[in-house]
Amino acid sequence: MHKPTLLYADDDQESRENYSYILHTDFDTVYQAADGKEALRLYHEHSPDIVLLDVNMPLLDGLEVAEAIRKENQTIPIVMLTGHSDRERLLKAINLKLSAYLLKPVDIIHLLQTLKSLVASHTSYKSKRLILRGGLYYDNEKMALFDARDKEINLTKKERMLVKTLCEKHGEFCHHDEIIYRVWSDEIPDYRHNKKLTQLVYRLNKKIAETVSPGLPLIENGYSLGYRIALP
Repeated sequence: MHKPTLLYADDDQESRENYSYILHTDFDTVYQAADGKEALRLYHEHSPDIVLLDVNMPLLDGLEVAEAIRKENQTIPIVMLTGHSDRERLLKAINLKLSAYLLKPVDIIHLLQTLKSLVASHTSYKSKRLILRGGLYYDNEKMALFDARDKEINLTKKERMLVKTLCEKHGEFCHHDEIIYRVWSDEIPDYRHNKKLTQLVYRLNKKIAETVSPGLPLIENGYSLGYRIALP
C-alpha cells in the first residue's frame, strides 16, 4: 500500500529530527524544513499529502506558510504545532482552515494518530460516504447528512459545519477549540463559545433522536478530548 508523504517544518533541529525519525514509520517520505521559506520551496517541489508546521520559524512563520499554501490549495491538511502563548495568534488565523493544532511538547502517539486520520479523511473526502450510527451517512461531496432512506436531514448552517468538521476526523475526537474555530469562523472566539458549542451539540443530537434515529447520540462527548461523530 502506498504510504503518504509529509512536509514537516520546525526550526528546532533536535525536535524535527527526532519526530521525523518516528514519522517515517507511517510516511513514505518526510521532507524537513528549518524555516518557512524552505518549507514553501519543498511544498512546491514535492506536493506532499499533508503539512506539519511549527508556528514560530525564521524567515516565514508557520501561519505565513499556511496562508501561502491556502492561496493555492484549500483542501490539503495543515497541522500547526503551537505553544500556549500562540493562542491569540491562532484566533486571528481562523480563515486559514487549519486541520488541527497541537500543543508542544507533542505526544508522538497523538501526533501520529492525528496525521494518519487527516490523511485518510483527505484521501477519501471527495469520493466516499461516511457511514454513521443509526443508518445515517454523510455525503462528502454534497457536504450533507442523509438518513437510511437517502433523505437529506435539514441542518442549520452551524449544524452543517459541526457535522462536516467531525466527519472529516472519521470518528476521531476533535478538540473543542478546533471545532469552535471552524463553526464560528466569522467571530473571535472567547469563553462564551464553549457554552455555545455544548448547546449546539445538544440541539443536533436532540434533532436526530426525535426525527431520525432514537437511541445513542450521533455526536459523542469525550470531555477533555472534545467531540466525535459516532460510527456504526
